[in-house]
Amino acid sequence: MTAATWRLLIVDDDVMIVELLSLRLAVQGYDVRTASDGAQGYAAACDFKPHLIICDVVMPNVDGPSFCRRMREEGRDVPFLFLTAKGQPRDKVEVLSAGGDDYLVKPFDPKELNARIEAILRRHAPNP
Repeated sequence: MTAATWRLLIVDDDVMIVELLSLRLAVQGYDVRTASDGAQGYAAACDFKPHLIICDVVMPNVDGPSFCRRMREEGRDVPFLFLTAKGQPRDKVEVLSAGGDDYLVKPFDPKELNARIEAILRRHAPNP
């Protein structure tokens, strides 16, 4: 699959991060949608059917781990890449235990983010 065929959902309440990420990823050819909390993210994920969800941990209304946990409980296996300022081991354990697939601490290097996105998408590519 080419980048243009990959659907990415960014769920974060930080408007600046959402704008920068969505622009950067769209320029790379990804089909990008956004949401500002886990409740909006859930609705967008059900409608948009992303190949990857890039999600913050701490958000208003529904946080990232709760959003991820709900998706997993419903049998939805879309991968989650968490971006967060929380970098303690217990924070990582929390999101990975909720069903997260990867974890990147803010501030992050955009090249590392790209590499992680590509690695996750390679592992979760649909069968031709």
